[in-house]
Amino acid sequence: MATMRVGLVGCGNIASDICLAVRDRDIPAEVVALTDIDVSRAEALRNDYKLNACIGTLDELAGAVDYIVECAVAAVVPEVVDAAVRHGVDCLVMSVGGLLERPELFDLARRNNVNLWVPSGAICGIDGIRAAMHAGLDEVTLTTSKPPKGLKDAPYLRDKGIDLEGLTEPLVVFEGTARDAVRAFPANINVAASLSLAGLGPDRTRVRLVADPGTTVNTHEIHAKGPFGELTAIMRNCPSPRNPKSSYMASLSACVEVASAARLFAARTGRE
Repeated sequence: MATMRVGLVGCGNIASDICLAVRDRDIPAEVVALTDIDVSRAEALRNDYKLNACIGTLDELAGAVDYIVECAVAAVVPEVVDAAVRHGVDCLVMSVGGLLERPELFDLARRNNVNLWVPSGAICGIDGIRAAMHAGLDEVTLTTSKPPKGLKDAPYLRDKGIDLEGLTEPLVVFEGTARDAVRAFPANINVAASLSLAGLGPDRTRVRLVADPGTTVNTHEIHAKGPFGELTAIMRNCPSPRNPKSSYMASLSACVEVASAARLFAARTGRE
C-alpha cells in the first residue's frame, strides 16, 4: 500500500495542525509539497515540522501530490481546483466560500473524475442537514456571534461605516443570505457556505452575524425545520492552541478529512 502524498496550499494555522497530525501519525500520509504567497511561511512550516517537502508554485505542487489541501483564502479556490483537475488529484477545500461564487467548479471536477472534499469546518450538525434534505427542508438559519476583534477589517463593515470600537452590547451587523454573507465577510463565515451546500443552497440559507463584546469565543447556532421535524445545533468554538484567531474545530475538521482520504487512498492502492 502506498502512502498518500499531500500538498498544502497556504501555510498558516490549519496547515500547521495538519502537519502536527501527520507527525503524530493521526493522519497516515506524508506532506511532500507546500505553496504560499509568502514563501517564508512555507519555509517556516517545513523547518518547524522537519518536512521532506518541496516549496514551489501551485502547478508544481499539484503535479507532485496525490491530494491537495486548500487552506489559504477563498480567492485562490478556482485556481486550486483548476490545478487539481489538470493533474487529476482530489482536493479538500477549506475556504468553502470560494466555491459559492463558482458552482461550475463542481461540474468541472465531476467531469474529470476529481473529488472535491468539503469539510464541516467550525460547525456541527451538517450530517443532520444533509439527511433532512432527503425529505426537503423548509428553512435553515445560521446565527453566528463573534467578539468584535474577530470581525476586524471585514470589507462589509468598512463599506457600511460600521465601527465596532468601544461596543458595549451585542450588535447585529449583518442579516441576509449565505451567498451575501460570504461576499460580505470572506474571511469570517465559511461555515455559512458549508451549511448552504449541505442544505438549501446559498440563496435560501439565512445568516445573521452578531458582534458581541461579551463573548470570547465564536458561537454558531443552526436552526432548521422541515418534514423531518426541527433541528438546533450549537457550537461554541475554543481558539486553536497555536493561533487564537482561528477556531480549533476548523483545524480538527481538516485533519479528519485528510485522514479519511489517506485511508481510502491506502485501501485503493492496496487493491491495485
